Amino acid sequence: MTKKPYDSKDILICECHSDEHQYLICYSEDYGQPMIYVHPHLITHKNFWQRLVAATKYVFGHRTKYGHWDEFIVNPKDADKLQEIVNFLKSDLNEINK
Repeated sequence: MTKKPYDSKDILICECHSDEHQYLICYSEDYGQPMIYVHPHLITHKNFWQRLVAATKYVFGHRTKYGHWDEFIVNPKDADKLQEIVNFLKSDLNEINK
C-alpha cells in the first residue's frame, strides 16, 4: 500500500451508489501532525416544496434529533481506503513527505 501525501484527497461513495451519500476525505497536517478532514455530503432536496419546508424549519430554529443526516453504507471495497486513513493518522509526516 502506498503512502498518501499530505495534500491528497479520497472519496468514499455509499454502497447504494447515491450521489448524495459520499464523504470527501482530505489528508492534511496541523501543527506538524497528520490530520484528516472528512466532509460529508448532506441531504439535498430536489423538490422545491421539500426545500421550502426545510428552509422554513431552519429559519425558525427547528432542530431534528439526528440533524440533516442520511445514512452511509461502507462498501467492502473501501476497506483499503479506510486502512490508509488509519495508517496516515499513525504515521510520521516527515516520512510521508519524502
